[in-house]
Amino acid sequence: MTVSTRQISAYLALGLIAVASAWLADKLTPAEENGARQERSVVDYYSKNITRTVLSAEGKPSQTLDAETMTHYKNDDRTEMEKPVMTLFQEGKEPWVIRSETATALSGGTAVLMNGNVLITRQTTDGEIRIITRNVKYDPKAEFAETAEDVIIRAPQDETHGTGMRVHFKPLLNFTILSDVRRKHEMR
Repeated sequence: MTVSTRQISAYLALGLIAVASAWLADKLTPAEENGARQERSVVDYYSKNITRTVLSAEGKPSQTLDAETMTHYKNDDRTEMEKPVMTLFQEGKEPWVIRSETATALSGGTAVLMNGNVLITRQTTDGEIRIITRNVKYDPKAEFAETAEDVIIRAPQDETHGTGMRVHFKPLLNFTILSDVRRKHEMR
């Protein structure tokens, strides 16, 4: 089999295009991207079925956190959790319980991003209070949560709908729905 000059030229042209494409792709990819992505994904430790309890100054439980899995990433000090359940205790009252699909605790515990569907509940003497929403940012030190998503608050004889919410859990529950507020109250 003989190879013609035309075929050799075509193979050389294709080879040159391949080399130029690889060089161009390398130049257009940000240098920081590859290294930073590898750095962020270094797992420091991993746990299953974990429970963490924070005590008050008096030595009583203030908050608990349960999760099916918890993965801590060393480089940016973040913690990823699956099916987290946070319980916020108040003396003399039933606790608030916050559940979500996943959560990310940011560096130093400054905030917990509760991702996906979020359910916040509390038992009262009249029944259960349920706050249903998505994607909540929770500040553990201030015991404050907020979301920009749609919200439904169900309490005995009362239902409120709206968009966006801010909630202070202590000393007393104080919530604000930011827009599109609709409320239905049943009289007995």
